[in-house]
Amino acid sequence: MKVLLTHERFLPDWGGGGETIVFETARGLQSQGVDVHVLTTGDPARSEFAGIPTERLPVHRYRMNLASAHIARRARDADLVQTFNYHACWPSLRAGRAVERPVVCSFLGLFGDAWIDLKGRMLGPLFRAWERRMLLLPFHRLCFLSEFSRRHAIALGAPEPGTVTVCPGVALEQFRPAVRKDRLILFAGKFSVRKGVFDVLEVARALPAYEFLMVGWGPEEDTLRREAPPNVTVRRGEAGAPPSEEYGRARVFLFPSRAETLGMVIPEAMASGCAIASCVPLEFHGVRFRSGATGEMIEGVRRLMEDDAWFEECSRANLRAARFYSWSRYTEELLALYEQALGNRRRGASAT
Repeated sequence: MKVLLTHERFLPDWGGGGETIVFETARGLQSQGVDVHVLTTGDPARSEFAGIPTERLPVHRYRMNLASAHIARRARDADLVQTFNYHACWPSLRAGRAVERPVVCSFLGLFGDAWIDLKGRMLGPLFRAWERRMLLLPFHRLCFLSEFSRRHAIALGAPEPGTVTVCPGVALEQFRPAVRKDRLILFAGKFSVRKGVFDVLEVARALPAYEFLMVGWGPEEDTLRREAPPNVTVRRGEAGAPPSEEYGRARVFLFPSRAETLGMVIPEAMASGCAIASCVPLEFHGVRFRSGATGEMIEGVRRLMEDDAWFEECSRANLRAARFYSWSRYTEELLALYEQALGNRRRGASAT
């Protein structure tokens, strides 16, 4: 099988967890004998990464929306196109239709009304409408990283029969709990308003007896450093490298993100034996609160820090549940989806 994989960025270029998913998709398929070629943007002189052949268009990632003709030329040599939103999926669909190749689109982001917080009241509605338009495009399948993201897409108008959940994995071998957990509350991820970083500060102010650590990167880093109370340490993380040691030490992982398609940091924290405090509707053991409800966050985190028996129960249960998040399982599910797409294509060709 030959698969053309298209995305607006590919490692070592990195903008967030989505690039990790794209890379692991390519690496997992290649490990199963699939001939994978990646078409992306960036430095044309870089023709491979970690043994994965790449072609990089020397344009801004937004301009990949105009690359359908180039994608079509590459797609002729492939059996199937695997694309990802945002800026590669629409031109990939046009290319696939031009050369009669099935196109599977995985949604790395689905923010809906959260675009208003991200882009403001002028641009936010435009980005929201553009995202919804992508959900209505006639891909062979729309793949979502979580069941709650798939349900959100259907509520926004995506046709339910064409949607499927293919949950990615995490590098489970990188994560394990420390022999003895510190009385530490950890946030890890992008320092942005969408991730609820200022809610973390409010919780910390209400719980001055506890140590908080925030590890990440992003536009709000300087503001966080200025406004953080004395019990909060703000540390810049290395792009693309999860803070495995800090996960292992932390007792509670606090993640009050306002909009996620999965929230890969949650399975990472689960695999590290943390109790989870979050509003993300993923399955975990710990405290679940409403988005933006800092009072609920404060009481939930306080209980997890004070109730040792409950914390131990959550920690053990999360370690068990994290085993689901393997990249091998993710790759197997993708391959089954591709075989279905190619089988339908072959049957259609035979019928004509």
